[in-house]
Amino acid sequence: MIESATVFALVALMVFGPIVWRVVRDRREQRALAVAADMRHVVNEALDGESLVSVEVEAATAWGAGRVVLSVPADWSWLLDRAWVDVLTHLPSGYELVVQLRPAVPEGERTAA
Repeated sequence: MIESATVFALVALMVFGPIVWRVVRDRREQRALAVAADMRHVVNEALDGESLVSVEVEAATAWGAGRVVLSVPADWSWLLDRAWVDVLTHLPSGYELVVQLRPAVPEGERTAA
């Protein structure tokens, strides 16, 4: 009796475990996409339109917070000065803000498009 209940529980876990894991993961990714859209809107409002500020959002995990990454070329850091405070005030709980300055590409390494 106990053996059959144990086998049934293991089979049920093998069948429904991945489904539950995928549902949880999809919800976290959906939340991250909504946060990304909101943060892009906040940046666009702060800068009065589209800019060189890149907004990337990493979904939260079971053991860590989500991450909102703002990045811009090093020569354009003044854009972040105008936008990061607004982003920080709109940042949802469970997410952290990371600000990056990407190095500028030297003249000799630029490729013609």
